Amino acid sequence: MSSTTLQPASRGGLKPLHIIGIAIVVLSIVLGYYGLSASMRPYTTQISEATNSAQGVQLAGFLGSTGEYNEAGKFTFLLQDSTGKKIKIISSEPKPSNFEQAVSIVAIGHYDAKSGDFIAESLLVKCPSKYQEQMKSETKVQN
Repeated sequence: MSSTTLQPASRGGLKPLHIIGIAIVVLSIVLGYYGLSASMRPYTTQISEATNSAQGVQLAGFLGSTGEYNEAGKFTFLLQDSTGKKIKIISSEPKPSNFEQAVSIVAIGHYDAKSGDFIAESLLVKCPSKYQEQMKSETKVQN
């Protein structure tokens, strides 16, 4: 007499727990992709590119005016690109402390077609470093 062992019948397909795990992984990847793509903002130095963009941008340029606060209490100034074109920047943030010494400014935000202004969510002010000043003074001493 031969003895036969009974083996449990294997079910074909995935278990419900595996399906849930795969769904969570796929959902995480999709949400991560859309979250990162929404936070990425192209960098431009041309006002024309910023005004034609349908999404937010990082607009870099030079100081075109000293800046002031408007009647709504928002800080405004003119930003000039390398072609000489200027655009009004409106920022809800207060005036940066080193604004007058700025070599260049990056306004992060979007163009408002209704007002014709660039609405900045944040401002990055690039000032000359103390090392550049030291190099200039050393060059003068050597000459």
